Amino acid sequence: MSYLKVPHDQNQPSTSAKSNTSSINQFHNNQFTYTRQHQSITQLLESPRKANYEETKPTILSFNATCELSWSHLVHAEVIAVTSAMRKNSRWSGMSVNGLNMGGLGISMGLRGGRTSVNEVGYRNQEIPLLSGFTALRAQISNLSDERVIDADTLLEPFLEVIKSKDTNAPITATALGSVEKFLTYGILNMNSPKLAIAMSMLSSAATHCKFESSDSISDEFVLLKILHVLRLASACEVGKVLSDEALCEMMETGLSICCQMRLSDLLRRSAEHTMIVMVQTMFERLKSLEEEPAAGYSQEDDGENGTSQDTTQVRMAPPDPKSPNLPLSSEYGVTEIPNLSNTFALSPSAKNSDNFFSSLDDGQDEIVELDIKGEEVINNNNSSSLIQENDNDQEQTNEVSNEEADPKPFGLPSVRELLRVLISLLNPHDHQHTDTMRLMALNILNAAFEVGGHTIGRFETLRNLAVDELCKYLFQLARTENMTLLSLTLRVISTVFGTLRPYLKLQQELYLSFLIEKLTPPSSSLRSLAFNAEFSNGNGTNDSPQASGTSTPSAGRNLRASGENTFATGEVRELLLESLGHFAREPSFMVDLWVNYDCNIDCIDMFEEVVKFLSKNSFPDSTGYSISNSHAVCLDALLMYVNHMVDRLQTEKNSNRSSTCGLSWDQMTATDYNSGLRPTAYPSAEELLLRKQKKQILREGAAKFNENPKLGLQFLEANGLIYNDDSVDKSTSLAMFLKSTPRLNKQLLGDYLSKPANIDILKSFVRLFNFKGRRVDEALREMLEAFRLPGEAQQIERIMEIFSITYFETEPTDIETQEATFVLAYSIIMLNTDLHNPQVRRRMTIEDYMKNLRKVNDNKDFSSEYLHAIYDAIKKREIIMPEEHEGQLGFNYAWKELLRRAENEGPLIICDVSLYDKDMFTAAWKPTVAAISYAFSSAPDDATLQKAITGFHQCALLSATYKLYDVFDYIIMSLAKMTGLLGSRYSNETANNPIVKVQGTEITVSDLAIQFGRNYKGQLASVVLFAVANEHGNILRDGWKYILEIIKNLFVNSLLPSSMLQVEDFLAGTTTIPLKPKTVPVLKQERKNDGSLLSALSSYLLLPGNFETSRNDPTDEEIECSMCTVDCVKVCRLEELFADIRLLEQESLEHLMKALKFIADGNTATKVGDTKLSYQYSSPISTNNNLSRGSSYDPAAVFFLELMINVTLQNRDRIHYLWPILFEHITGILRESQNNSILLVERTVVALLRLCIRLTHKDEMVNDILQALELLGALPIDVINSVGEQMMAGILNLIKSDASYIRGKKPWTNVFTLFKATASHPQASKYSFEAIASIIKENKNINSENFNECVELLTEFASGASEQENSSQIRNPRTRINNTQVAIVERARKSVELLHQLYKEIPKLLNESNTSPVEAWSTYWLPILTGLSQQCYSPYKEVRQYALTCLQRSLSDPELVSHGTTEWVLIFDVVLFPLLDQLLKPDICKGFDSIGVDEIRMRASGILCKTFLHYLNRLAEWGGLISLWCQILDVMEKYMTTGDNDSLREAVPESLKNMLLVMSTSGVINPPGTAPPTNTISKQPVELWDVTWEKVDKFLPNLKNELFPTPPPQKTPPKSFSLTNSINHVSSNSDDSVVVANFDQTIEESSNENTSSKNNDKDEQIIQKTNIIIQDDKENTESENIITV
Repeated sequence: MSYLKVPHDQNQPSTSAKSNTSSINQFHNNQFTYTRQHQSITQLLESPRKANYEETKPTILSFNATCELSWSHLVHAEVIAVTSAMRKNSRWSGMSVNGLNMGGLGISMGLRGGRTSVNEVGYRNQEIPLLSGFTALRAQISNLSDERVIDADTLLEPFLEVIKSKDTNAPITATALGSVEKFLTYGILNMNSPKLAIAMSMLSSAATHCKFESSDSISDEFVLLKILHVLRLASACEVGKVLSDEALCEMMETGLSICCQMRLSDLLRRSAEHTMIVMVQTMFERLKSLEEEPAAGYSQEDDGENGTSQDTTQVRMAPPDPKSPNLPLSSEYGVTEIPNLSNTFALSPSAKNSDNFFSSLDDGQDEIVELDIKGEEVINNNNSSSLIQENDNDQEQTNEVSNEEADPKPFGLPSVRELLRVLISLLNPHDHQHTDTMRLMALNILNAAFEVGGHTIGRFETLRNLAVDELCKYLFQLARTENMTLLSLTLRVISTVFGTLRPYLKLQQELYLSFLIEKLTPPSSSLRSLAFNAEFSNGNGTNDSPQASGTSTPSAGRNLRASGENTFATGEVRELLLESLGHFAREPSFMVDLWVNYDCNIDCIDMFEEVVKFLSKNSFPDSTGYSISNSHAVCLDALLMYVNHMVDRLQTEKNSNRSSTCGLSWDQMTATDYNSGLRPTAYPSAEELLLRKQKKQILREGAAKFNENPKLGLQFLEANGLIYNDDSVDKSTSLAMFLKSTPRLNKQLLGDYLSKPANIDILKSFVRLFNFKGRRVDEALREMLEAFRLPGEAQQIERIMEIFSITYFETEPTDIETQEATFVLAYSIIMLNTDLHNPQVRRRMTIEDYMKNLRKVNDNKDFSSEYLHAIYDAIKKREIIMPEEHEGQLGFNYAWKELLRRAENEGPLIICDVSLYDKDMFTAAWKPTVAAISYAFSSAPDDATLQKAITGFHQCALLSATYKLYDVFDYIIMSLAKMTGLLGSRYSNETANNPIVKVQGTEITVSDLAIQFGRNYKGQLASVVLFAVANEHGNILRDGWKYILEIIKNLFVNSLLPSSMLQVEDFLAGTTTIPLKPKTVPVLKQERKNDGSLLSALSSYLLLPGNFETSRNDPTDEEIECSMCTVDCVKVCRLEELFADIRLLEQESLEHLMKALKFIADGNTATKVGDTKLSYQYSSPISTNNNLSRGSSYDPAAVFFLELMINVTLQNRDRIHYLWPILFEHITGILRESQNNSILLVERTVVALLRLCIRLTHKDEMVNDILQALELLGALPIDVINSVGEQMMAGILNLIKSDASYIRGKKPWTNVFTLFKATASHPQASKYSFEAIASIIKENKNINSENFNECVELLTEFASGASEQENSSQIRNPRTRINNTQVAIVERARKSVELLHQLYKEIPKLLNESNTSPVEAWSTYWLPILTGLSQQCYSPYKEVRQYALTCLQRSLSDPELVSHGTTEWVLIFDVVLFPLLDQLLKPDICKGFDSIGVDEIRMRASGILCKTFLHYLNRLAEWGGLISLWCQILDVMEKYMTTGDNDSLREAVPESLKNMLLVMSTSGVINPPGTAPPTNTISKQPVELWDVTWEKVDKFLPNLKNELFPTPPPQKTPPKSFSLTNSINHVSSNSDDSVVVANFDQTIEESSNENTSSKNNDKDEQIIQKTNIIIQDDKENTESENIITV
C-alpha cells in the first residue's frame, strides 16, 4: 500500500486489477487530461517573471507534514469522523445511507426496477444529501491506491458541502474544516492533484461562505478560528499558488471582516489579524515573480463621479463594516441573509460587479463631502445597501457551472491591487465609520506587505500610485494623532514605506521631514540660549526653515495640523517622532540624499541643514525646556550616525569599487532603477551642486528683496544674472518666467506688481506662460490665479481679466465666440466665486441667475447650458482661492494636489551612497556637529555616551583631515583642549615647592595640577583623545598647535612630562635636563650689609621670587593616587611621539608649529581671560648677581620651548629655509634683550643657536645666516658673554672644527675673534677659545690676510693671559705653589707662543697668495708676530719666557725677514728688541721673577740683541742709520751694566760688548783713527763709529778700549786676514740657535786671542764659560719645549 508522501517525479501508479467499476475507469480515462492541465498551470506559476532585475526569493513556509498512514486510510478516517459528528445531531441520528442508491445496478444488468418508488428515493436523497456525498466518496476511493488518480474537487466536495450547509452546527462544521486542514497539511492536495485549481476555488468559496447554526459563543468562535486556519493554509501552502484573484479577494474579505467584528472576542480578532498578515506576506512574496499586466491595470479614474465602476469585469473587494451583523459585512455588494434565523452565522460572498462601490455603509449617516486626488468633490449618499437573497439551488447551479468551466487563472496583480486599495481606504482619518482599531489592523497588515514586497510594489504603476498618493496622504494625516498606539504604528509604516519606496517619494519625504522638524521644534519664546553655536559655518543668515521657506511644498505647519492645534509635540509623542526621525537617519545615504535632492535644489528647502541643525540643538538634555525623556540621546545617535556613514563611505570607496552600477548617468536613471538597487555610473559633480546651491541662495535673497521692494529686488536679480540673462528672450518674458517659477515670492505683492499699468507687458508675458489649450475657462482661470493673488481694486482686476481673455481666446475655445465674451465670462466667474463663498452674502446666486446674467453675451448668443452648469458646479464645489489661504482638510488637499503636480516634473529621488559630496556637506555642517559632540562629551552621564562622543571626535577629525579642513580640525583640537582642564595660567605662573614622593620606585611630583587633573575623569579622556588625534593627523594642525603646546607647557612646569622630552644637548655635559628652578646663590647677605635696616631686610625677603613659593603639606593618599592617575594618563597620551617624527609633517603644518612654539615661548596663551593675554613670564624687583638668574626671573617654559623649536628645526634641516626666519626672530629677540632675560635662558639660546649652526655648515645657502648668527653673538654685552662664555665658546669650537671655510670676509672674522678676545681671559671659556684658534691655525687654509692680525692679537692675548693670571695670583706670595688651573694657563701661553712662531713660518706663503707690498707685508705680517713674541719674553712663567726667547731668536734669524729690503726690517731693533730690553729693566715686570731668573732673562735678551746685530751687520753697515742704532745698543748695554746687583749680568754685558767690538773691528765696521781699514771693509763710517762707541763705552767701561785695542807695537808683517763675513754667513745658514751662538763665540774667542795680550787669557776663559752655561740652558729649554709640544 502506498503512503501519503509521494515524490512529485514518481511514475504514474497502476490501478488495481480488481478495479472494474465504471467510476474507476472514468478516473483512468481522465487522468492524462488532468495531468496536462496541472502541468500547464504549474508551468505558468513557476515561470520566472522578473523585469529588469534579479532578486533573491525568500523561502515560503511549508505547511506540509508527513503522515505515516496511507492516504485512503486517512480519508476514510476523516469521512467517519465527519459522519459520526453528523449522527450525533438529532437531524441525522438513526439514519443510514444503505439502500438510498439501490436499483441502479439491477437496471444496468437488465433487471426491472425494485419496489421502492421513485418518490420515496428522491425524498430520502433530499433528506440526507450530505451523508450520500461521503458514501459516494468512500465508494470511489475504496479501490484506489494513489491520491493523484482522484480529482481534488471530488475529494473535497463532501466536506465542503458540510461546511457550506446551514443545517449543520458548529461541531460538525469544525470537524469538516479540520479534515480539509489535514488534507492541506499532509499533502493529500498537492501540485500533482488533478483539478487542483477548481478544488482550491471551491475550498475558498466554501470557507468564505461557511454557514452553521449558532450554539454557544465558544463553539462559534472555534469554527471561525478553524476557518482562519484553513484560509491561511490554503493561501500559504504550495497549492495556494493556483488560487484565483476572485478566490483570494473573498478570502481577504472574510479575514478582514473577522478582524473588524467588535462583537467577536479579542483573541479571535487578533488571530484573524495574524492570519491576514501571513496571507498578505504570501501574496506579496508571489508579487515578486509577476510582471506588469496592462489588462489588469487599475486607474483611479475608473471610478466615475457617482462612484460606479467603469470596468464591470474588474475584481473588487468591499471594505469591512464593523457594524454589520453578518460576515462579511453588510455592504454595497449585497449579502445573503436568512430570514427569521437570527442565530445563524453567514459568511456570504460580495457581489463582484457592484455599481455602488462608494455608497455609504450606514443608513442614517449624513452626507459626507470628500475630495478625490484631483480635488473634486465626491458626494456619497449613505443609503443602505439592498440585500440580495440567495437560495441553495442557485448556489448549487453556480457551483455546477463553475465546475464545468476551465481552470481559474492563478491570482496576480488585480487581487494585490484590490487588497492594497482596501487596506489604504481603512486609514482615511476622515471616514468616521472606520475606527482606530480597524486602522491599527490595516497598519499592521500594510507594514507586513511593505516589509515583504515594498520594493516590488515600485515596479507596478497601479500599486505604486496607491502608495505614493493615498497611502502617504493618510499616513501623514494620522501622524498628527494623539493616540500613542496608532501614532507608533503609523510612524513605523511610514518608515517602512520610505525605506522601500524612497526614490518615488522625493517630495513626500520633504513634506514629512518638514512636519517632523516643526512638530519637534519648540516655539521661539520657549527656547533657551544654547551652550554652543549650532549655526552653520557658511554664515547664511537667511531663514530657510520649513515654515518660512515659501516653497510650494505643503508646509507642515500649515497643512498637517488642524486649526488651533498646538504644533509642538511633548511627552511620548515627541519621543515617537524623534525615533521616527532617527530611523530615517539610520539609512547610510540619508543625509547625502537630503543634500543632493533638497539643499542643492532651487525649488526645495535646505533640508539637510535643517535636520543637522535640529539634531545638534537637541543633542543634549534640557531640564527646563523639554521633557525628561531621552530625546537628546536619539538626536545625538542620529548625528553620530551621519558622521559614521561618511567615514564608512570613505573606507568603502578606498577598499572597493561599487559594483551595482549600470550604464546610465544620474539624469537617465528612473526611480525604478534606483529602487531596484542600481546606481548610476556618474553623479552630478560637487562643483555643479555648489553652483546650484549658490544660485539658490542668491535666488532666495533676491526673492526676499523683491518682497520688500520690487524695484531693488529686480536690480539685485539683474546684477546676479537671474533675469535678463538670455539675449534671445525679451526682458518682459525673462522677468515673467522668473516671477512664475519662483515660489518664494509674496503672492499678494506679485498680483499688485503685475496689475500696475506700467507692467502691462510683463503681465502679458506672464499670462502667456500658461498652457490653456483644451481647458475650460474656469479651469484656466483657476490655474492662473493659483500663481498670484487677485488684487482687490476693480481696475486691477479688469486689467488682469482683459489680458487673460486675450490669451485664452487665442487657444480657440469651442464654446466661446469672441474675445469680449471671454472677458465677460471670466469676470463673471470672479463675481460668481465671490457670491458663492463670501459669508457676508445671504442670498446665493443660483444657476438660473447665473445663466440669466450671461444671456446674449456670447456674440449675441447664449452660452450652452451644459457649459455654464459645469462652470457653476465647479466653482460651487471648489472656491478659487490661493492654496496657502485654505485651512484644515481643504487646505491640505489643495496642497497635496500641488505636491503631486510638482512630483510629476521633479524626477526621482537620487540615491547617493557615495562620498563625492561629503566634503561639502561636512564643510556646511561641521560646526553644529562638533559643538553638539563636545556638549555631549562634557555632559555625558555614562561611559556609553562618552564612547559615542569620543568616536564622534575621532571620526570628525578623520573627515577634516581627509578633506583638508584645517579650521575644522583646529576647532576639534580646541574643543578637546578646553575639556582637558589643562589650559590657562593658574597652573603655570609659578612653580611651587611641590613635594616629590616615591611610588613603586618612581618619583612623582604632587602638584595642584596633578591632583585636579587626576580627579577629572572626562579631562583625562579628552587628553587621550586630543593627543591621539594630533598624533594621527598632525599634518592638518594649524592654530590648534597653540592649545596643544599650552597643555604641554602646564605639564612641563608641573614635572609631568616624560623625562625623554626634558633631555637637551649641551656642549659641556653632553646631555642635560632642563631645570625648573634656577640655582640658588647666597647673595642676599652681602646686600643686607649695605643696608642693615629691618624694613630693607623684610622687603628684600618678601620680594624674592622664591618666597612666593609656598611649601605644600605632606600629600594625602588620595592626592598621591590622583597624581598617579595623572602620570598614567600622560603616559597613555604618548606626548613624546608627537615630536618624534616631526620631520614627516607637511610644510604648512610645520610652519604653524614653529609659530605656535614661538607664540607660547614668548609668554602668550591660547586662552584668554577677558581681553588681555595671560603672560607666563614674571619678574622680580630684586636683581641679584647670580649668573643663573640675572635680569628677569627664570622661566623654565621659555627654555623648554626654545629647545623644542631647535629640535623641530634640526629634524627638518631640509626645510630650514622655511623655519629659520621664525626661529631666528625668536632667538634674536632673546639675545637682544639678554640683559633683561634670565641668564640661563640666554645661555640655552646661545647653545641652541650654535647647535643649529653646526648642523647647517654643510648647506651653502645657510652661510649668510650662520654668519648673521655669529654677528648676533658678537654683539652680546660683555657681562653676558662672561656669564655664558664657557658654553658659547665650546659651541664655537665645535662649529669651527666642523667647517670653518664658510667664514669669509673681514667682518665675519672680526665677529669670531671678538668672541675669542672676550673670552680669552675667561677662567672656563678661554680653553675653548684657545682650542678654536689653534684649530684655525692648524688648518692652513683658514688663515688669510683677513684674519691674520686677529690671530696674532688673540694669541698674544692668550699668552699675556698667563702673565696677568700670574701677577694677580702671586702678587703677594711669589713662591706660591702653582695649581692645576695655573698649569693649564701656563701651558696655553706656551702653546700660544708656539702658534705665533708657526704663523711666522706661514708668512711667506701668505705673501705669495696676497701679493702684498713689502711695506705692507712688514707691518701686517712680520712685525705683529715679532712684537708678540717679544712681549712673551718677560712672562712671569719661566717656561713661557724661555720658549718665547727661543722662538724670537729663531724668528729674527730667519732669512725671509730681510728679503724685502732694509728700511722695514731694521725696525726690529726699535719695535721689538729695544722695548723688550726696556721692559726687562722695569721692576714691576720682574717682580714675580726670582733673582736668577731675572739675570738669566736679561742676559739672554741682551745676547739676542748682540747676535741679531752681528747677524745683520753686513746689511747694517750699508745702512745709513747704523750709528744711531749702535748708539741705542750701547745705551742698552749701559743700562744693563748699571742695573741690579748681580755680578753675572755685569760680567756678561761687557763680554758681549767686547765680542761685538772685536767682530766689528775685524769686519772693518769700526776702526781707530789713523788706521787703514781692511780691504773688505763694509762700513762707510768706521772712524765716526769709533768715536761714538768709545764716547759711550767709556762712561761705564773705561778700561775696555785699552783692553781690546791697546796701542799696538810696530808690526813687521801685516796681521792675518780674517773674514767675518764668511763666518756670519755660515752662522746665518745654521738653523740651530745654540750652534749659532757657539760658532759665534768661537769666532770671537779666536779673534780675541790674536788681538789681546796673554795677561787677559784667564778672564776671557771665565767669560766664555759663563756664556757656554747660558747657551747650555738655552739648549735645555729648547729640548723641553720640543717635548711639551709632542
